[in-house]
Amino acid sequence: MFTDLSNEMLSLRIYSAGAEMKSLKLKGKEYLWGGSSDSWAGSSPQLFPVVGAMPEAGWEWKGHKLNLGNHGFARTSDFEVIKKNEQEVAFRLRDCAETRKQYPFPFILDISYRLNGNTLTVDYHIENPAEEELLFSIGAHPGFLCPLDEKLEFSDYYLKFNQPEKVFRRLKNDFLTGEKELALDNQDRLDLDFSLFDRGALIFSDLKSDSVTLGSDKSVRSVQMDFNGFPYFGIWTIAGKKAPYVCLEPWYGIDSTEGDSSDFGKKEGLVRLAAGAEFNCYYTLTLS
Repeated sequence: MFTDLSNEMLSLRIYSAGAEMKSLKLKGKEYLWGGSSDSWAGSSPQLFPVVGAMPEAGWEWKGHKLNLGNHGFARTSDFEVIKKNEQEVAFRLRDCAETRKQYPFPFILDISYRLNGNTLTVDYHIENPAEEELLFSIGAHPGFLCPLDEKLEFSDYYLKFNQPEKVFRRLKNDFLTGEKELALDNQDRLDLDFSLFDRGALIFSDLKSDSVTLGSDKSVRSVQMDFNGFPYFGIWTIAGKKAPYVCLEPWYGIDSTEGDSSDFGKKEGLVRLAAGAEFNCYYTLTLS
């Protein structure tokens, strides 16, 4: 089932399976990647309760084996609509017998979308209804058309951060390797090229910036993402396909490292939420 929101500038379409954005338009012009079986079928999946893949050793927690696919199960789960008005819609996913076969934690996950002018705010709200600690990661994975202007090329675009960065990407094969490679050296701009992604996503854990803009010197169309508070950030397009999109991914969590322990509690980047507590984070997208 699809849910639509619109105002005088933006129109948004969300699919209840995964509470996933499927279309985001500014004045009728599409900005979001619509998915393709030839490269990547997603558009904007929700990453919960993990970011990345399970290590080869699997995960265990207090005698329970976790059986989680890449990026968890929220992206394929049916959410219910719990609130809707002209400018906002909120979706909810709760634990159930099926989720507890994969992940032995009670939880409530709410994802809301709110329009204000040319800005979309995406809110995440997680509650721990249990009497024990809740361990999870949460992340976003929206893919944007690149080029945004069909007359241009992928390599005409850049990502501009709001602070100069000296930052290393964390390299991975199937999992993080522990190696790092310099990506920006006191620069605020990363020029896009498909070759950047030959070794997979660009994964950062030490950005100073909390805002990044996808833009081009040859076009006025752009996407600004603000992601204050997120400790990890990924940039990705599928390697070898030269597909016209790029994903901007703020995360509370990160992929597994080769040789990681099977103890789920030792996974890097997990949020540890006390019994009865709540967790909130959000990002915004401003289109021009």
